[in-house]
Amino acid sequence: MGRDTPSTTTAFNKLPIELNKAIAHYLETDKDISNYSQLCRATSHAVDGDNLSFWRTKFREKYACKAGVPNKDLKQKYTLRSKWLYRGTGVKFVRGHGKDERQVVEILAEMINETFQGPAQLDEEGHPRCPNQVQLLKFIMDSRILLDKSRPPPPKKGQPTYVDQRLAAVKLMCAHFLFDLEGLNQYVFAVEESQQAVYAPTNEAPIYTGPSKTDVNLEWVLHCLNFFRHHMTNKHASQLCDKMRDLPASQKPSVWRGPLKNGSHPLGKYWKGTYAYLENPDLQKFRRMSEDKKKALRTEDIYFADMNVEEGQIQSLQIDSIKEGGMKWPQIFEDRLQSLRKISNEDHPTRTRAQHKVDYSKDIQLTGWGHDYDDDFYSLGWLNPLPEQGGIPGWQRITLMKHFLDEFEQEIEEDNLWAYEGVVLPGGRIILGRWWYATDEVDFDNDYNGPFILWAVDEPDLEDEEGTQAEDDA
Repeated sequence: MGRDTPSTTTAFNKLPIELNKAIAHYLETDKDISNYSQLCRATSHAVDGDNLSFWRTKFREKYACKAGVPNKDLKQKYTLRSKWLYRGTGVKFVRGHGKDERQVVEILAEMINETFQGPAQLDEEGHPRCPNQVQLLKFIMDSRILLDKSRPPPPKKGQPTYVDQRLAAVKLMCAHFLFDLEGLNQYVFAVEESQQAVYAPTNEAPIYTGPSKTDVNLEWVLHCLNFFRHHMTNKHASQLCDKMRDLPASQKPSVWRGPLKNGSHPLGKYWKGTYAYLENPDLQKFRRMSEDKKKALRTEDIYFADMNVEEGQIQSLQIDSIKEGGMKWPQIFEDRLQSLRKISNEDHPTRTRAQHKVDYSKDIQLTGWGHDYDDDFYSLGWLNPLPEQGGIPGWQRITLMKHFLDEFEQEIEEDNLWAYEGVVLPGGRIILGRWWYATDEVDFDNDYNGPFILWAVDEPDLEDEEGTQAEDDA
C-alpha cells in the first residue's frame, strides 16, 4: 500500500461515519484535521466524503455562512482563510503593497464584507455578534495589523509611499475592536506623523477627493484614528486614557452590529466623542515646523500637546434624523460645509437586482445638541451616502454645523460657528473627521482646524440624564 493511500485496517474503519465526523469536529487545528483525514479510508470519508458536508459544518462554526454556497466552495474558502490567517500573524503591515500583505488583507476584507450573512450570536452585553467578528478579533490580537511593536520602516527606493486603500479600510474596520480590551496598553508608533496630518490645512489634506468629492482620503482618516487611539488607549499619552477606562462598556466605542451595505442609513441617537485643538499661535508654529523638516532634527521634536484630550474631556451628543424638509438649512451653513453638493451617478455602485430598493442618492438631515465645557450647543447637518471605499461598502459622509443659538433665524451669521466634516465608518458606530472655525470666510490653505472622533453608545449616561432633568426642572 502506498504511503499516501489511506489505510483500510485501522479501528476507525469500524466506526460509523457520523462518529468519525464527530471526532473530526473535536480537533482544534487544521493540521490535526488534515492528519486525521489521512489515517484511513473511514476518516478520509468523514472529512472529504458525504458531499463534503463536514466542511459546511466546520465553516459555520467559525464564519458567517451565506445560504446557497456549495460545500466545495466552503472547503476551499475555509482552507484558504486558515492558511493566510495563520501566515498573516507574521506579516508586518506597513503600506499594503507587499504580496503577503495584499493576500491577507484580501481575506480580512472578505470576512468584514460577509459579517452577519447568516445567524448571529449575542455577546455578553446582549448585542449581535457575528462569528467573523470573533475571528477578526483573534487575528488582531495575534498579528501586527494594529498592535505592532515597532515603527514602520520608510519605503525603499522605488516603492510607493502611500498606504493602499484596501489596507487602510481594513485597519479602520478592525479598529472597532480596540477600545474595550481590558488591560491592554496600546502603543501607536509614529504618532507625530498622525498629529501633523490631522492639523494640516484642509486644502493640503482634504478628507474627500475625486471629481464629485466622494473618494475618501482613507490615509488621512487612518491618521485621525491613530491620533485618537494614542490618547484613548495609552496611559502615558494623556488623561483621556484614564477617562476611557472608567467608562462602562455601553459607553465605549463598539463594533458594528449588522450587515454592511451601501446607501443612506440613519445614525443612532446617543453619541460620545472628543476633539483636539492647538491654540492658533501654536498651530501656526506647529505647521511651520512641520513644513521645515530640515530644521527639525527628528519628527518627534515637533510634537505639541493636544488641548482638550490632554485634560481627558469627553462630550455627549444626541443626534436625530429629520424628515425631508423638516428644518431650514441656512445658506451660510451650505456655503461653509457644501453638504448638498451634486453627485454624479457614476460615483454610486451599480445596483444588483437585490439592491434595487436602496436609494443611494437620498440625503438625511440631522439635528443634534450636547454639552461642551460650560456651554450647551446645537448642531444641524446632513448624512450623504458614499460608494464603496477600499472594497468595503457602507460609508457615509457627515457634515454638522455646531452653533450656540436655540433660535437662529435672525442672528445666525453673528453666531459662533464651528463646522464639522467626517466619515461615518461602515456599520455606523464610529465617526472620524475634522472641525474648523467657520464664523468668518474660511481660507482652507490655512484654516484653524483639528480632528474629532464620535462613537455611538447604547444610552445616555446617568450624568447626562441628570443634567438634562435639572435644566427641565429649572
